[in-house]
Amino acid sequence: MHILILTDRDWNHPETGGTGVHLTGQIDSWLAWGHHVTVITGGYPGAPAFERDGRLTVYRRGTRITVFPRTVLRGLARRVPEPDVTLEIINGITWLTPLWLRSPRVAVVHHVHREQYISELGLLGRVAAAALETLPLRLLYRHEPFIVVSEATKAELSRAHGIPADAIEVVYPGVDTVGFVPGEKTSEPSMLFLGRLKAYKRIELLLDVVERIDGLSFDIAGDGDHGPALEAEVERRGLTGRVHFHGHVDDATKRTLLQGAWVAATASAAEGWSSATMEAAASGTPTVAFPVGGLRESIIDGRTGFHADDRDDFVAIVRRLVTDDELRERISRQARERACRLSWEAGAERILGLLRRAAPDAPADPSSPPESAPSLLGSDR
Repeated sequence: MHILILTDRDWNHPETGGTGVHLTGQIDSWLAWGHHVTVITGGYPGAPAFERDGRLTVYRRGTRITVFPRTVLRGLARRVPEPDVTLEIINGITWLTPLWLRSPRVAVVHHVHREQYISELGLLGRVAAAALETLPLRLLYRHEPFIVVSEATKAELSRAHGIPADAIEVVYPGVDTVGFVPGEKTSEPSMLFLGRLKAYKRIELLLDVVERIDGLSFDIAGDGDHGPALEAEVERRGLTGRVHFHGHVDDATKRTLLQGAWVAATASAAEGWSSATMEAAASGTPTVAFPVGGLRESIIDGRTGFHADDRDDFVAIVRRLVTDDELRERISRQARERACRLSWEAGAERILGLLRRAAPDAPADPSSPPESAPSLLGSDR
């Protein structure tokens, strides 16, 4: 089967986030099972515009913003490959595929972006949310099948954009439990934030935790437009020696940080699931978060991590985790056990089944897997 994937960022984009992690987990399996995958995505500095390796083809057009109009225009001109089925990643902006793509389609939503638009851009954000997300979904996508990563996203997609609940399937993302494993912790208590540096991630609330717990160091791994403001805030608070910015990190550094942290933390106001939370769990590191969106499901409160009620509760939970060795070790063990039950192969197989349901006339599966899968995705997830 030939699968076309439309996504604003691929797995190597500096701001890939959970979307890129999810993609690699699925694509690796589909390639290994003999399917053909074409990806159209936005480019970034230094990225090749075209790559092909075996059954995987990648086109990078413009930026993660301009790739949308460029692809729509090419689609209207019939200059986009015609696949058996298309997987459209809607990351706050739709690709308007009902207007130009004739092949069967399945849309993927990790989380609804309307409130994120508003919180970051105010009145302009309300206009952007309506034009780029709400109106297209309500007017063009009501009869399209959807995949979401949590029950929370399913409820929000149905409530905010009028997508019928029976058209939405929930598929929990998997996690790489071979690449991410428990390791040696840092000698002194440490907390880690892993993700994009955006205003809605509310990392300033995590700085409050650092200020109120003596001896706690804080590692921040990720890039984003909120980075300069965060660095200025760290300096203003006099936390320069305790807060360490790592920028965008490769897999080896990510593994080391996740293994070494005593606790992972996110104060995000919106998450569809949070791959970083599950990578931390696979690494034997519990996560503390506010119970928003999919974090209610990716973290089992009191078993694989904790949900905080407010800022004071957040501080109290982190303090308890870093001072109670028995509690921390028990939660870490249970987090790892839960992560091991969420495999990428199971998720890839489930989504492939949904793609087949949307494209029943697509060619049958190959009779046997290839001797080796294409290596274009690489190991840097």
